[in-house]
Formats: sequence, structure tokens, C-alpha cells
Amino acid sequence: MSWKKACLVYMIALVVTMLANIEKVSVWVDDRLADGPAADTARQVRRVRNLWRDTGLALSWRQLDCAMAPYFDETYKNNLACREEPASDAAEEALRARLDPNQPVLKPDEPVNADGLLAVLSPPKPPLDEGDTGQPPLSPAGQTPPATTTAAGQSLTQGKAPAPHKILVVGDSLAIGLSLSLRRSVVEFDSMELIEEGKVSSGLANPKYYDWGKALRVFLDKYKPDVVVVMMGANDAKYININEKPRPPGSPNKTWPEVFSMRVEDFLSALQEKNIRNYWIGLPIMGDASYARQVQMMNDIVMTECGKFKNSRYLDTWSLLADDQGNYSTFLPNEKGAKIKVRANDKVHFTVAGGDILSQAFLAALSKDMEIAPKKQVVSGTAAPGASQ
Repeated sequence: MSWKKACLVYMIALVVTMLANIEKVSVWVDDRLADGPAADTARQVRRVRNLWRDTGLALSWRQLDCAMAPYFDETYKNNLACREEPASDAAEEALRARLDPNQPVLKPDEPVNADGLLAVLSPPKPPLDEGDTGQPPLSPAGQTPPATTTAAGQSLTQGKAPAPHKILVVGDSLAIGLSLSLRRSVVEFDSMELIEEGKVSSGLANPKYYDWGKALRVFLDKYKPDVVVVMMGANDAKYININEKPRPPGSPNKTWPEVFSMRVEDFLSALQEKNIRNYWIGLPIMGDASYARQVQMMNDIVMTECGKFKNSRYLDTWSLLADDQGNYSTFLPNEKGAKIKVRANDKVHFTVAGGDILSQAFLAALSKDMEIAPKKQVVSGTAAPGASQ
């Protein structure tokens, strides 16, 4: 074979290989060239990627690629094409509605267990010390400060800040699932509005699909929330290679964990600039072992970054949807001992019941920092003590 024919065969093989891996090639090019002098090259690569997606060959190749996933741990198994894809607006709205897509035990239109929620937010008081009257401390003026109580007399005003009026929820499809449970919980409290701005398949990994750095700033100016709840990373974690070695000092190329850390820092700085209290809900345990290790690494990065900002708080949820041994479980017992389904069939998302567990954990954390007042219950048909009958 002449050298010309050999070069031609090599070029054909190279083009076929790049097309077969165009999704990964596009991500690599975007990370390194999209914002530099070779931005036009990145645009051309994305154009080729979109043309490739429209071909029937691309669909067949992806099906074959995903079918081979179990045999190639740490490589094909983490292929983004085998997991969640950007969805249409209609599909995203369907996910918001959550009309039983993952066989949840609880229906989204059922009211939340208000008594159970208030019990979570108001744990039993510790026993009184000798000489303690059980009364709240007096203010400097000598007057007892007012306290909001539940029907059982439990105080919810132990926070340091006034009650929030607007809570903005942002993130990926997990944030949308969390919003469903929060939506049913916030109605139990006075003057509290939930604003939902989750985006399916989004994250910090691919700003070309959805730029959360810009979107967050737009939402903050538009809604002016008191509290922001963040839950995302299910898509970002797929990029993490737990075996990737750190780059040498001064290297122009950074590892994905380093890139992700910088993007989380930029995201949180937007909240810090406006002095907005925010809670980043960590991802729970995942069903796939290798994916779970990636998620753990990503959770550690987020927790570290949240620790750099005084208004940011990281909430660890890893064990909330795990069994007694700390292992992943699709079903968990409720307060009555009955098994309920808390995770969806994909072993990543959670059902409405699982979302309720995460929602109550967030509200319990919020109640420690801010005053949360339950709606006043009007009891009819009762007379005040001492009134004539």
C-alpha cells in the first residue's frame, strides 16, 4: 500500500472515530476553545455535532454505545448520551406536573402532612434545668418577646432572621422534583411564596446549553428572593473522572473538578454580592456505584465552595434516602413502618415521597436560621375561657 492510500485510510478512520465520539469532542472543544481566539472552530464543531445528531446513523450508534455501557466501566458507562438529554419545553412542563412518571407513592396533588412537617420543624424541647421557669428570656426593655407557636405550643421563631417571603428554587431536574414537595409545604406557612426556575438536563458543565451563571443573575434581579435553594449536579458529576491526576502547577489545562470548583464559586458569588441567603442541597446516594463515587466527589467540591461564603450553606442529604446500613434503597419505611418508594426507576431521581423527605430536611434547616410562622388556624364554634354560655 502506498503512503497516499495509508494516509487516506488513516484520515477516514480518524473522521469516523471523531464522529462516533462527537458529543465528547464537542464538550472538550467548548471547554478549551469556546472563549478564546478559536471560538469559530468551536462553533463549527457544534454545527457538525448537530448535523450528526440528525442522522439515523447517529441514533443507531448511540443505542449500540449505550448497550455496551455495562462492559466498559468508568468509560462508556459515564457517557452523557446514555443518560439525560436536553428536553423540550413540553417535556420539561410534563416533568414539572409530575403526573406519576416514576410511580411515586404520594400523589403531587395530595396535601403535605402538616402535623408531621411542624413536628420536624419544632423538635421537642430539652428538659428544664433546675431554676428554669421555661419562659423565654426577657428583652432589654424587660418585656417578653413575642413568639409564634404551633397548635401544640411549640415555637418556630428560633431563627436569627425574619421569615422569608420569596424562596427561589434553581437547578436541574432534581430541583424540579424538590420544588414539587416544597410547593406543597410552603402553603402551610404565612406569606411565603415559592418561585420555581429549574431546568431539565442543566448544570454548570455545559453553559452552551444553559448558562446558570447568567440565568441566576437574571432571576435575582427579576424576583428579588429572600432565599435561594440550589439543587443540581446530577449532570455535572458525569464529567468527573475519579482517577484523573492533578495537573502540574502552572499548567494551562485544568481538571474538571478544578473547572467545576471555579464555576460553583462564580455561581455563589452572585448570591453573595446581593447578600442573599442560600442553601445548596447536596445530592443523595445514587444507585450506580461508579456514578455514586463521582457524585460524592462533586458534593465535596460544593461543600468546600459553600464554606467560602458567609451566606451559603451546604445541606448533606447523602444518608437521608439510604437504608439503615447506609446503602442505596428504592424503598424506605415511613413513620408507620410501611415501605414507601422514595427513588425513581433510574436510581438517580426521587419520587414525591423522597422529595418530601428532602423538603422537610431543608425546611428544618431553614427554621434554625429564619423565623417560619405557620398559618394561624381559626377554630370556629369555641368560646373564650370565662365567657358566658
